[in-house]
Amino acid sequence: MHVVPRFRATAVVAAAALLMAGCSTGPGLAKTNSPRRTVQAGADASSTDPSVKPSAQPNKPVDPAFASERLRLINPCALIEKELLQTVGTPSKYSSSSYTRCSNYMKDKAGKTLTVTLDIGYSLSSSEVKNATKQLAGLKSGEQKLSSSCFITAVTQENPAQAVRIQVSAGEGAADPCEPGRKVLEGAVRKLKGNPQKYSPPKGSPVEVDPCTIVDKATLAPVLGASPRSTPFGLHQCSWNGQSAQMQLEFRTTRIPKDGKFDSKSVEVDLGGVKGYQAFKDSSFPTCDLVVVRTKDSSDAGEIAEFTVAASKEKDLDRCQAAQTFAKAVLPTLPAA
Repeated sequence: MHVVPRFRATAVVAAAALLMAGCSTGPGLAKTNSPRRTVQAGADASSTDPSVKPSAQPNKPVDPAFASERLRLINPCALIEKELLQTVGTPSKYSSSSYTRCSNYMKDKAGKTLTVTLDIGYSLSSSEVKNATKQLAGLKSGEQKLSSSCFITAVTQENPAQAVRIQVSAGEGAADPCEPGRKVLEGAVRKLKGNPQKYSPPKGSPVEVDPCTIVDKATLAPVLGASPRSTPFGLHQCSWNGQSAQMQLEFRTTRIPKDGKFDSKSVEVDLGGVKGYQAFKDSSFPTCDLVVVRTKDSSDAGEIAEFTVAASKEKDLDRCQAAQTFAKAVLPTLPAA
């Protein structure tokens, strides 16, 4: 199976504060950087994952509170509010690197460094699902401890597998990071089942859009053939694979460069009256990324739609032209800016 490199992030700086316009309660959101995960070409989480029970209905959460359409609007920082974090130490400032992630770089009760990061709508691998043999807050739960860090998941959907996930990293000489992790995750799940603070999206925001459902087969067929395999990843990314190629659509927050250069190789293109910024990267799996700005505030924090077309070196395909065609087909279906 060919592994496609995770499409390179631009200087990913969270613009979650933009989404919080009009919200007067709950933790604030600062700006930080975030690593991005790798997507495997050819994987189809909805049908080929051996960990998924045949009886698990596709896209059916274990509780309506965990439905993807609901989670897309939830502010993750509101799930680890100050009062909850105070049960394990002394909270500091909140930072958010994506729609669905929030971190707090705090101190534990002994005054040592404790970093808490919460993800909602987190896509689980088959091994992570198999590891979910415990129970937490009434949900299947898995734990993995690596040195001074602990990763804990609470499974919210089985097909495709999703979870609320917490990562707790402790400073040198600190106590077991899994103990505060369990306490915070249990509180976050309880809060999520209630009425947590939601984003107030600005006009044109794609935060509520399911990227897997707005792209039709006719758009994908010229590159991927008649039967592409779809793979959702998190709540705001979807990829399709077929015929030695991959197409991907992702919505995310970022800092909007004043010159439009999301990449040193960025070139401005006209998408029928809408500006796009494309960059071609030649490698063993040549790729074209095309970025379209959807929202931007006065501090240049914003949201983008990123269209990516990649294919094996042997495939005769103008990847950037295909990315433009992809974007032109999808943009009219997004909320108007």
